[in-house]
Amino acid sequence: MKKIATWALAFVFALSFALPHGSAAAQASALKLVVDGVEVTSYEQPFMSHDQVLIPVEDLFKEAGYKVSKDKSGTVNVTNTHLTVDFNAAASSIKVNGKKADTEFPLTLQNAGNYVSGEFLATIEGFKIEVSEDKKTVNVTTNRVQDGPAFLEKMLSADLKSYSSKMTLDQKMETSSELGSMDMLMAIDMNVIQDPIALYMLSKMTINLDGEKTEDVSETYFTKDGFFQKTGDKWVKFDDAMTEGLLQASIAQADPLAQLELMKKFTKGIHIFEYEDIYVMTQTLTNEEFGELMEDAMSLLTGMLSPGATGDSIEVTVEGTEVTETVKTTEETTVKVEATEVEAVEEEVTEETTEAVIEEELEDIFADLAINIEEYYVVTTIDKKTLFPIETSGTTHMTMGVDDDLISIKQLITGTFSDYNAVKEIKIPADVIKNAISMEEYIKQLELEFEKAEAVKK
Repeated sequence: MKKIATWALAFVFALSFALPHGSAAAQASALKLVVDGVEVTSYEQPFMSHDQVLIPVEDLFKEAGYKVSKDKSGTVNVTNTHLTVDFNAAASSIKVNGKKADTEFPLTLQNAGNYVSGEFLATIEGFKIEVSEDKKTVNVTTNRVQDGPAFLEKMLSADLKSYSSKMTLDQKMETSSELGSMDMLMAIDMNVIQDPIALYMLSKMTINLDGEKTEDVSETYFTKDGFFQKTGDKWVKFDDAMTEGLLQASIAQADPLAQLELMKKFTKGIHIFEYEDIYVMTQTLTNEEFGELMEDAMSLLTGMLSPGATGDSIEVTVEGTEVTETVKTTEETTVKVEATEVEAVEEEVTEETTEAVIEEELEDIFADLAINIEEYYVVTTIDKKTLFPIETSGTTHMTMGVDDDLISIKQLITGTFSDYNAVKEIKIPADVIKNAISMEEYIKQLELEFEKAEAVKK
């Protein structure tokens, strides 16, 4: 019995160290935390200490839409890029945008979280604190725009007719096998006119694959005269049916409005902060939302890869005892056949079936990749008066599985925007139009070059 009592006392003694210091006091005077009208429920709750309300840092800023991280030393970093606060419990200090605040770190609970005083929080731009009269609730109001979807619609309808942009994409890919790693740095300069849509894009790409460095420069034009892209030393004119999809893919690389259009349905991960002269918009993306984006991307790829993308589209209508089949190629022709031939015609019209097969194959490919979003955080600064984007930055990290290999891809994105409504015309040079070859011809040339290379090997 004495041995059991000794073990029981030892257990109680050990448990007293495992529990957060001051937790009894915290629970006794715990308050509800409400951020912008939303109650935040978690293990850590605000509490009163010496007539000061202490609020859990991580829960507060996560609910407020900030990016929250903690390093190995225990320092908590919260940021929306315009405002960054570092809570360093070990040094008993707080830094706001890199400058040490004139306050001491109020309290850190062992095995739990970091707390900030309401008095200090009220000194930070964009935060207001109010404790209810009965001292049971602390209301935190931030400078977030409450109706995010309405703001996005307003931004998309801003009078932005044209602009220029400069983007940089720094990507690092690592694998878990002997496949090695690859670093890619891409710089994009782009001029865009919104209506009618036209663009010119110059991209420079440097790839370092296991120490072997290659560089590539590409130019792209799109106007009413078509979609032209320089590949190597050749200009290629893409088929008209492929132009729309290629245009969307090109613009999406550096067009903030195109990205906003895609992200509109994922407003849960979008937060817009209002400051004196600017708005700061942050975007996060979950695996589920990424899956929905992939569905949109697959629809785009399906349209580009289907038979219709080569310039042929087939339309079939049944009128009484006749079937009218319209085949749209370079010229439009109409062929009428007897009703007894309906089944034969239907068998020949396989475009929809082909699209379904392509879409299913693409779905299988993406499913096999097992893509996982480790991090997605993009920030755009917006001019408050015009609602035009000023600059953007982002960090993304995803992993995917290919067979037994795990691939990690990290990206750092930066970009600036300028020349608002100053890009008046984008004209394709006459020699580009004259000398460009068709996509079919370009593919034939590649095939011939491949055959020659194979023949040399033999």
